[in-house]
Amino acid sequence: MATLDLVLVLIVAVVVSNWLGRLLPLVATPLIQIALGAAMGRLGVDAVRIDPELFFVLFLPPLLFLDGWRFSGRELLQRAGPIAALAIGLVLLTVLVVGPALAALMPALPLVAALALVAVLSPTDAIAGIALLRGVPLSRRVLRIVEGEALLNDASALICLHFVLLLGSDAAPAGAALLVQLAWVGGGGLAIGVGVGMGLLGLKNAVSARLGETPATQILISLLLPYAAYHAAVALGASGILAPVAAGMVMGRWELSGIALPVTRLRRTAIWETLEFALNGVIFVLLGEQLPRILARAAAELPADGVAGPWGLALVTLVAWAALTLIRFGYVAIMTLWHDRRQPRGACARARLLTILAMTFSGVRGAVTLAAALALPIVLPDGADFPSRNLVIAAAAGVILTSLVVANIALPIIAGLIAAASAEGDDGTLRQARLRTAQAAMAAVERANRERKGETSQDSQNREAAARDEAQWDEASGAILSSYRARLERLGAPADTGIRREAAEHHLRVAALHAERAEVTAMVTEHLIDDETARLLLRELDSQEATLAI
Repeated sequence: MATLDLVLVLIVAVVVSNWLGRLLPLVATPLIQIALGAAMGRLGVDAVRIDPELFFVLFLPPLLFLDGWRFSGRELLQRAGPIAALAIGLVLLTVLVVGPALAALMPALPLVAALALVAVLSPTDAIAGIALLRGVPLSRRVLRIVEGEALLNDASALICLHFVLLLGSDAAPAGAALLVQLAWVGGGGLAIGVGVGMGLLGLKNAVSARLGETPATQILISLLLPYAAYHAAVALGASGILAPVAAGMVMGRWELSGIALPVTRLRRTAIWETLEFALNGVIFVLLGEQLPRILARAAAELPADGVAGPWGLALVTLVAWAALTLIRFGYVAIMTLWHDRRQPRGACARARLLTILAMTFSGVRGAVTLAAALALPIVLPDGADFPSRNLVIAAAAGVILTSLVVANIALPIIAGLIAAASAEGDDGTLRQARLRTAQAAMAAVERANRERKGETSQDSQNREAAARDEAQWDEASGAILSSYRARLERLGAPADTGIRREAAEHHLRVAALHAERAEVTAMVTEHLIDDETARLLLRELDSQEATLAI
């Protein structure tokens, strides 16, 4: 089958999986996508031949870029301790503990292969995990920690994999050289990502200021940005994993500045959401399509790897999943108990245990794990063959399936057992933000109306025409202000001013929206709202302004 036809088939499978997911809400969408991929193979779709390096470069930079783009810097600082403990500490502990344990369990499996397997299994899937947690009444703090972990542990796990492969070959540097390389890989990757992001966005802003902004051009630049950061970092010997994450964080901060046109932000968001949906879906469909061949290739090598047939492979998969789950449960339990150490010993013990279980089972493995496994090199840096590569890929695929199935069963049960959510006032924060933006908009409308009256009184020679014009602006101002007064009343705040009329109303509404947008930016700067709330408010304002432009 031609490459284009294959791509179209994969995209159709992703679309169908979304429809089936709506018809079967109790089944996780990744499981449906894996099943569709397996069906594709059964129905005679030509086998997909995956180039590991191309697969890695094609899928991971944009997904990592989105991780950085969506993650709030303020959230990171507020919850830096638990997020770093999970995203970095748990990854390192998992690799250092579970990897040698698997190697001991399977003496014929080289240590480098066992460590590589655990490294690719360390990152949790942000989309699948959060989607499965959607029905679980957890506090905002817990959800943000789980989301932050999933967004950041991709990079830490893939860096661990890089050094596992390096240390498993004869080309590994020793002593101080290794530490210098580690510092450059990490720090250099972050610095290069920030530099590329700031450089491209600064150049884009300068060109747009001179020539005007074209939404299509802006969107294409955002699509190229993760690949530019990745290739720049790889060319300089730094981390091509951290660079897109850092560039994404720069993009996230730039987006909140409100520089781009509303229509650009709306279209860019829609395109990136579509791209993310397609990439994640294609990865899971490919897993289903590749699974029979992965298992067949692994089965052919089982005797050499010291595994006793297919049941031995299943045992390795279950042991790996159980080890990952137990170490995660223990780590999360210690973190939770430490956080709640000042509370009475018996307070909400059952709710605390259920929260720990929810955080444990939400750590499903997904797209990044599969991409990293399929992208494992055929040879190590010193030119030697990667040992037991097919077994590692098969075990990783098995753990992905197991984690998804178990979470799909366990999390709804846990959700039903949790009595009440420990809400932290999300609606209150958003309500206060809406109040401030509405008040800023009303002040801007009144100011614009006063300025217009001043212009007409100074410039108009016809008093009667000036009076009619002033009456129209007063009517438009009153209509617009009345709509904002109604919003304030719905929000429970006293309104103290009045809000229509074709061109006058349009002018005043645009002024009000600009004032609201400026107030959102100010609240972000003052750390009164988080980035997610700001993006939600900006998206609403962009939609309103785009509607006015029609």
